[in-house]
Amino acid sequence: MKNEVKSLFLDIYLLYKNIIHWNISKTIIFFYSILLGFLFTIPFLILFFVYSFFSVNQFSDILNSFFNGVYMHGLMGNAIYILVLFSFVLGYFYSFILKINLNINYILGNKLDYKKNYYFNFSILIKYLFISLISIGLFLIPIFLFILLLSIFIFIFGGIDSVISLLVANTNSVFPLISLVLFISLLFTLFYLFYRFIFSYFILLESENNNKKSYNILLESFNKTKGFKKFLHFLVSILIIFSIYIPFSVVNNYLDRNYQDLNNYAAYYNLKEEDKESLKQISSYKYSNLEIRYGGMKQEDIEKMQYKFYYLSIIFSIFKFLIISGLFAMFLTSFYVRNIKSVK
Repeated sequence: MKNEVKSLFLDIYLLYKNIIHWNISKTIIFFYSILLGFLFTIPFLILFFVYSFFSVNQFSDILNSFFNGVYMHGLMGNAIYILVLFSFVLGYFYSFILKINLNINYILGNKLDYKKNYYFNFSILIKYLFISLISIGLFLIPIFLFILLLSIFIFIFGGIDSVISLLVANTNSVFPLISLVLFISLLFTLFYLFYRFIFSYFILLESENNNKKSYNILLESFNKTKGFKKFLHFLVSILIIFSIYIPFSVVNNYLDRNYQDLNNYAAYYNLKEEDKESLKQISSYKYSNLEIRYGGMKQEDIEKMQYKFYYLSIIFSIFKFLIISGLFAMFLTSFYVRNIKSVK
């Protein structure tokens, strides 16, 4: 285990050893993936705008319906909107394939030419789509079972109204415990499925020239990830990687929270006294706390702080992208090369 952790950090060191090449490659991959995600959405975007045109009839309302959420035009409109978002995410996630190919080359001692990643390899892209769609279908099974079991227990406890009454009354009902156990079981199952199938993308890159079918690639990933000890190593390693992200997440949340609080107080500052009292009645703790923090400041000072946190958030986001974006992909690459690849 100690040697595996050491190997993981040595592989991560390769990213910083090649930091300029790594960041240029990441930037190219990022913009390419955004473009690919957009291209994937085009058929559904056309369908959405056609459907919205007949539902809304004004182009401004169509744009408003798209950018303001899915609850605009009933089940059909919502379904199309969700398909637009899903297709974009599916296209964007192809960046993972490009990143792991980049990382494998680093581990092999190579710097991948900026133009020689799998940007236009349609065989890889098609198989990636099939693997992703099959995996998503498998992930939906435990989610469906969770919803089904939860619905059964809600029925047993007398329906949704009775369950809400039990929760509000804060009685010693076992329903919250049952719900918690089901939810934790769902999270563990989804994580375990992720572990068993995520390495299919690595096998996909290795099987580029041997015409393996998507289903067989998934099955091979499932077979190669057998064993409790291997899963335990994966779990410990992933906790180590997440511990690297924690300080960045704390700073990011601090900047975002302060910027949002300043925006809320700036809007609150310009209200009439009766409107301020109304807001305090709705959320007394929130607005009282804002008054304590910023009540003695002038409006121009508040605006200066808004700009300060706004630009700090942008600078930190860029810094975070340059320093830690892509670490998780390297962790998976390292684990695959050291623990999965050689398994027959």
